[in-house]
Amino acid sequence: MIRRIAATVAAVAMLLVLAVPVMAGGWADIVADTQPNTTPPVAGKPIDVGFKVMQHGVTPAPWETATVHFLDVSSGDKIDVVATNDDPNGHFSATATLPHAGYWSWQVTLKSLESDHVPVTIAVRAADGKLPSIDPASMLAAIDRAKNEVRNQVATQFGQQIDQLSLQSDDYRNRIATLQSQVNLLKEDRNKLMTRAEALENGGGSLPILAVISLAVLSGAAAGFAMAWFAGRPASTQKVALSPAPRGADPA
Repeated sequence: MIRRIAATVAAVAMLLVLAVPVMAGGWADIVADTQPNTTPPVAGKPIDVGFKVMQHGVTPAPWETATVHFLDVSSGDKIDVVATNDDPNGHFSATATLPHAGYWSWQVTLKSLESDHVPVTIAVRAADGKLPSIDPASMLAAIDRAKNEVRNQVATQFGQQIDQLSLQSDDYRNRIATLQSQVNLLKEDRNKLMTRAEALENGGGSLPILAVISLAVLSGAAAGFAMAWFAGRPASTQKVALSPAPRGADPA
């Protein structure tokens, strides 16, 4: 019973996880353009990025609304830009001006379709063409921010399902405790019966165990005979008084 309940909980959890993309209306792949080997991005100057939105990895989705999120991984500064569809084949482009040098990333989110786009990293140089030095403290802070964002995203998307599973788990736990209590009571009754049977067999009771069984069998047989006798007994008839036959009539 306990294994069956645990398997049911696991199956429900798996179904909920698999059902999320379906309830969201489908999914799409984000295919980033190959970065050309040109002048590297410079702070304060426009930066163009491009990508394709392919529904189910196959069908172009030029009708989608795509937003590009630029993030400075060191400072946490963010810039959001709504991309423009520039080709029926599902291609989009976005332009942003990043205010300072640093190690940035950009990631695409969609309005209607689910997407797990992996952020694309870019190194933005200063006006003199130099890259900023890496600050370990800033990098650790960036890792903490990423953890918090993932935690908040999971809580937002799956918080309700997790709460429901938690409630179901508590209910199953209570049922298991109740069943265990009933099993313990049955074990106690069994032990009492075994102790009593041993006492009767050892002559501690008024009748030996064989006599008790014989009496039980005879009682059952007698009860069965009585029930059969009552069932086969004919129904009682009422006596009806007949009026005397008239004179001269031949009684039947």
